[in-house]
Amino acid sequence: MADAATRARHLCDFLEVATHTILKERNLYPAEIFSDRRCFGVPVSMARHPDVEAYVKKTLKSVEPLLAAGSVEAVVIAVTDGTHGEPVEKFVFRVDPTGPPPSDAVGGPHDVADAVESTEYSLRALLARLALLDTKLPPVREDAAWRLLLWMRDGYDASQILADPAAARLVDATRDLSASAIKDASLVPVKTVATPLAHFELYVECEGP
Repeated sequence: MADAATRARHLCDFLEVATHTILKERNLYPAEIFSDRRCFGVPVSMARHPDVEAYVKKTLKSVEPLLAAGSVEAVVIAVTDGTHGEPVEKFVFRVDPTGPPPSDAVGGPHDVADAVESTEYSLRALLARLALLDTKLPPVREDAAWRLLLWMRDGYDASQILADPAAARLVDATRDLSASAIKDASLVPVKTVATPLAHFELYVECEGP
């Protein structure tokens, strides 16, 4: 089976693409700042603005060792209203939602190739569903903002956070926003991915009708 560091790296690679996809599909930035690329065998849109690119990359780089250590319960993309900073939508990527990942061994080169292929197939399906979420979610407000958050598991090693200022800021921001619940929240399940290289479920919490 793939080791924890490999799984964390694959998940962060995907989360980077998923984050840009959500930013585009939820109209959080003008369409003209996005460019078409190809990832996981499908065309995707990635923001070209240097500040957006740097924020996503730097944040997920801080998250990767925490994922590898098993300290993270979920990575969350939180959409907030621009007036009060209250969360109105949360894209929740819950890690290992039902326990350890599938125990399929990843040993020889054929096993690795099969694991990569099955993972990319699942991620392509998830990206396709993200592109259709606008039909299930309420329109985003014109003043909406967003940020990445972390939900940590109970009993996580705090020294890992304190050693990385970027990770510490991420957890502090999560504490602040977690105190604000989404009013009359609805839950929209998206997809569960369970392969030797990736194991997580995605759902969306959003304001009710």
